[in-house]
Amino acid sequence: MQSANRTVEQTLGLTKNVPFIFGTITVYLQVHIITDPAYKVLLGRPFDVLTESTVQNYKDGGQTLIIADPNSTQRCVLPTHERGRPPVVIKAEIPKPSEDFWSLMN
Repeated sequence: MQSANRTVEQTLGLTKNVPFIFGTITVYLQVHIITDPAYKVLLGRPFDVLTESTVQNYKDGGQTLIIADPNSTQRCVLPTHERGRPPVVIKAEIPKPSEDFWSLMN
């Protein structure tokens, strides 16, 4: 695989139909696996074409990515983050079912 700086690196292989979830949109992508990349995921033209992506830039340096679900008319607006400062991921608490629920199941 050739990088943007024109270096060529052997991939470890290709993984097909990997589901990526962007907000409420799931996109199945073909993923090349590379040893020790400088990024977590690199999305290129195939992703841009598939999702009809657009980028909105702001005066303060902020940026959002807008993508479309290839199988519907649904769109999703995704915020970006500054290089070297990964976003804070908040995990949702899954509520435990009440005892009444379990008594109904038995």
